[in-house]
Amino acid sequence: MVVDNPAGYRCNSAAPLIIQKNVTKNIVRSEFQETEPMSIYLLAINIHDMTQVRGENSRGIPVSVLTPPHKKAGAQVTLEWAIKALDHFERYLDCSYPFSKLDLMGIYDFNLGGMENIGMVHLDWDCAYIQQESITVKELLDCRSTTVHEIAHMWFGNLVSVKWWNDLWLKEGFADFITAYVMDQMKTDRKPGAHMLEFLESSYGSAIRNDKFKFTKPVRQTLRTSYDAAAMYNNLSYEKSSFILRSVERLIGATAFRTGLRHYFTKFKFKSANFDDFAACFGNITNRVSVGDYMKKWLNQPGFPIITSERVGNTIKLEQTRFTESPKYHTSQSWYVPLNYKTEKSSPTSYRLMMEKNWVIDYTVDHGYSLSNTFSILNSNFGHWYVLDTDNIIFGLHQYEDDNYMLLARALQENPNSISDATKLIEITNLELLMENQRINPRILLETSRYVSKETNMDVVLKWLLTLLHMKRNLHDRDLYVKFNHYLRSLLIDKVRNAMKLSFDDTKAWNLRKNYSWLLILGVKWRVKEAIHAARELYHRFKEGNHINANFLGYILRHYIRKPSHWPILFKRLNSYPQSQKELRTMIRMLAKTDNESHQKLLLTYSRTSHIIPRSVVKSTLCYVAWRNPHLAWTYFKAHYEYYFRLYGESQFSMNSLLQCLVGNLNTREDYEDAKAFFKVNSAGTGTSGLKRGLKSANVFNNSSDKKSDTGDEVICITVKKESLTKSFSRWWEETFGKEDYFDIDNALDDFGGINED
Repeated sequence: MVVDNPAGYRCNSAAPLIIQKNVTKNIVRSEFQETEPMSIYLLAINIHDMTQVRGENSRGIPVSVLTPPHKKAGAQVTLEWAIKALDHFERYLDCSYPFSKLDLMGIYDFNLGGMENIGMVHLDWDCAYIQQESITVKELLDCRSTTVHEIAHMWFGNLVSVKWWNDLWLKEGFADFITAYVMDQMKTDRKPGAHMLEFLESSYGSAIRNDKFKFTKPVRQTLRTSYDAAAMYNNLSYEKSSFILRSVERLIGATAFRTGLRHYFTKFKFKSANFDDFAACFGNITNRVSVGDYMKKWLNQPGFPIITSERVGNTIKLEQTRFTESPKYHTSQSWYVPLNYKTEKSSPTSYRLMMEKNWVIDYTVDHGYSLSNTFSILNSNFGHWYVLDTDNIIFGLHQYEDDNYMLLARALQENPNSISDATKLIEITNLELLMENQRINPRILLETSRYVSKETNMDVVLKWLLTLLHMKRNLHDRDLYVKFNHYLRSLLIDKVRNAMKLSFDDTKAWNLRKNYSWLLILGVKWRVKEAIHAARELYHRFKEGNHINANFLGYILRHYIRKPSHWPILFKRLNSYPQSQKELRTMIRMLAKTDNESHQKLLLTYSRTSHIIPRSVVKSTLCYVAWRNPHLAWTYFKAHYEYYFRLYGESQFSMNSLLQCLVGNLNTREDYEDAKAFFKVNSAGTGTSGLKRGLKSANVFNNSSDKKSDTGDEVICITVKKESLTKSFSRWWEETFGKEDYFDIDNALDDFGGINED
């Protein structure tokens, strides 16, 4: 490849540079080595005036990070991490890095987290050039995870490409799964296995919530043109497929799984492959079911199963059905469901596949490992609690009978380690979804949560906290709301006090520091002296120009931003130091919450004229203002239409989302008609569909109760009714703590009143 570029600039691409020479006074010619066979979408050409920090991995592969001179320190952090990742991938996959070099480069205002161009990885600016003095540990690990994910693509997607976009999961699902495994092998501030635990919780929870709808689509779909490929970049292609791949690894064993991968890389090196090509490289899960058969069941049909269990005499009956938010929606679908079990008195059994819609666990007969529809538990274990799927490899829900939930809740109160941390995280998501769908009584979730004060894993604690806070928002009885606050306080007050003993800059105590901002916010709400002291210290640091955690920053600004005297101070602070984009977004989002129109207009002008505001944040600022003052946002957009059109007119995603947000928030008939007339004369560019959606959903029409989905069908979304939840919580409270106040309600800090300025 030969590239002519302006003099004074350098050029990097997929292959090493051979020579660079002057063609004319203003043009330089860069000649590159021939690349390996590759898909065109993986080619990047970078023309830049950056320097490079260089290194090499243990096999001598050149690795570098292209960086502005003032970002060298952050680039060095990324370089060291990329070299470690390269070495770990080569060891795990037993397959050498397939290309001649690896460069990494930060892209400012990047609309993707990363892009795996061959030999030339693009990363978000903040991730490529890490500011160690401002980034939180969570943000640092997210950046590291993104870097590892993109390097994983050098094998999954680059060495072997996908034949067509319907098999996008072959590269994205693998990259997600392998990234979690490799991150656990690399030295971080976290406990062994923490990355895989987070992968399980996040991939399962996120994907299953997107896959629960009646109209959801399968991971593998029929795509006619490459323009349809954008629809494949979703939670299912990434997270659901990665969860299924993990289940395959667990079922056939890690050794057989890696052997299959080596065969796959060898057979299709520098070629493209599809599902059948991949499946042919692996053997069978059982003598009746191949890896291909198993994966087709999960990837080629939409949705996921719910496994319901019921004790009947000495047996437990199991049934699998498709779970959706519509209880009246039934299908004949079935999956190959891998199942094992653990009881109070026994260790986990081996896995076997539930191939029928109905199974029976027989307590009186031990059938050993077989493919019959009878699942055996020793008779002596009858009456004790049990859990299914102890390795958490089922992409689906399981619902036990109420008695088993209560037995399990009591077991956790006696011994929080009765089940694994991963099982707890999955179980919390199960309980929340089942409660939202009115399949279980809310008291089951409440009773199960009572052990949380004894829980030592902070990831599990945070998961419980977020679930209970979500539950609390549906309570509409003020007295019960206060009681719920005190219940939360009883569970978490010791966690808050322990966290407050740490410095916010403490880099050693990862388990507490990761969730420090959440615990700090709770501590301030509950008037814990140590938390208030820590909050004051952080706020003073912020006012002095230091960086603080973006979550806590948002919480502070929420309580100060509506006071007119504070807004100019915080606005001045906005441009006083170089923030990360996350901090920048947080400050602008909070500043936009003001009800002062002159302040809103000042913020819009700043976002449009400031050189530090990324293009994506300019759009976000207009949307933030539109949510509070749609008339101002619309008139400002009209006055500066040419600027916004020049910025976003050719970007389909940006223009669609901007117009949908802007027009969809209009709340007067005059503005609505004005918008229709304006776009009859002026072009919406690539935002035509966003404009149509905005006009259809404008707040002018929000009084209508007959909203329809884009498919023309009524939107079905079943959630817990507030009245039902309130009654369940009230009964549970009285039965658990008695009719007398269990906590000192008079001294409660009631969230209805908010927090005072101190």
